[in-house]
Amino acid sequence: MSTVVLNVKIDETLKEQLRHYAEVHNETLSAATQRLLQLAFEVASEVGVSEGEVDSQHTEEESSPLTPKEIKALRKLLKKRK
Repeated sequence: MSTVVLNVKIDETLKEQLRHYAEVHNETLSAATQRLLQLAFEVASEVGVSEGEVDSQHTEEESSPLTPKEIKALRKLLKKRK
């Protein structure tokens, strides 16, 4: 596993909470941040997202079978490709 640098702007209060958490758990700020992010992703994947939480803005596609005219046009296009 390689280590990379991530610069993130966060609220000063949150940074102090993170610093306090790291101090209490005898970890570096970096190690505490990584551990908390990993925990957050684990919890998020366990909880999942329900359909009601996704704002689709009514963008569902209506699927209807192709008309004979559309099928004929597709066949014509496919023949031209060959």
